[in-house]
Amino acid sequence: MHTDNESAHSLISRAGLDPRAGSPRKTATGRWAWGLSAVLHPLLLPTYLFLLLFTLSPALLGVANAGVRYRILSLLAVCTFVIPILSIYMLFRMGSIRSLEMEDRQDRVFPFISTTLFYVLTTYLFVKNLSALYLLTVIMGSITASLAAVTLVSFYWKISAHSVGIGGVAGCLLGLYYHYAAVEYFYPILLAILLAGLLISARLYLNAHTPAQVLAGAVVGLGVNLGAILVFA
Repeated sequence: MHTDNESAHSLISRAGLDPRAGSPRKTATGRWAWGLSAVLHPLLLPTYLFLLLFTLSPALLGVANAGVRYRILSLLAVCTFVIPILSIYMLFRMGSIRSLEMEDRQDRVFPFISTTLFYVLTTYLFVKNLSALYLLTVIMGSITASLAAVTLVSFYWKISAHSVGIGGVAGCLLGLYYHYAAVEYFYPILLAILLAGLLISARLYLNAHTPAQVLAGAVVGLGVNLGAILVFA
């Protein structure tokens, strides 16, 4: 029995899951997982998504002018990444949250509320100033709805924002592929699915979430964004 327990403990330690073995991030796989989580941060994904859409099918989105695309992308990056990430950093410096990674559910609520407000403002700017670009506003609205769902859930339960984000990218691309027969999105959809699998694995390896939390996030992100494209676009 002692041998069995010792073997089990050895396996857990090598997997980076035992607190006594140190943080999983200290392993090579852990560093890779943390790096992937940073590169595919939920607040960066809207900028990545719109950059991809503008590159592959600017005509579908009604933005043929390169200068207009650049200005929209710059506005999006500032409103959905730069300002929210700075506000989260300020909350951390003021002691309102204990960690920039917001491991505890309680630390997530207020930053998620403030970030949702920034996204609502961005959606409003899209609707007010880019009303002719209807598909753009639908996509931005679906992203904001996803974030609002995460914020509401976070009052009661910790859901994976990373999974919601990457699931939302996949859902948006699937919706465009199906609704507009946009075959140029076939390989990006495959890439999004691959990245979703890697990102979910990374979050699990880092002990950032449980399987239920990453699965729920992926379902929310995929469902909200796919549904928005199919219903409203």
